[in-house]
Amino acid sequence: MNSLTIRERDIIRTLASGGLSNKDIGRRLKLSEGTVKVHLHNIYQKLGVKTRTALVVLAHTEYARADGDASDFVEIGASIAVDDVCLPQLLGF
Repeated sequence: MNSLTIRERDIIRTLASGGLSNKDIGRRLKLSEGTVKVHLHNIYQKLGVKTRTALVVLAHTEYARADGDASDFVEIGASIAVDDVCLPQLLGF
């Protein structure tokens, strides 16, 4: 996940926190729906996934590897502390 841009990580966190539509992700991040679609396409290419479901599973799996509980995803911008690791650090912040 280190090859992702900050905006791409924001989109993944937002998607994984609530299973939102592209339009809703755009509203939360102040982006157009089309921009979200372009970012998701780039994310899929970089991570080798084909669907948003696979992307969310991958994001939760990566978080769980850091001894987290994947059900602990919260709203965008929040940090989840787990044994000195938080979600922004996991996604490369």
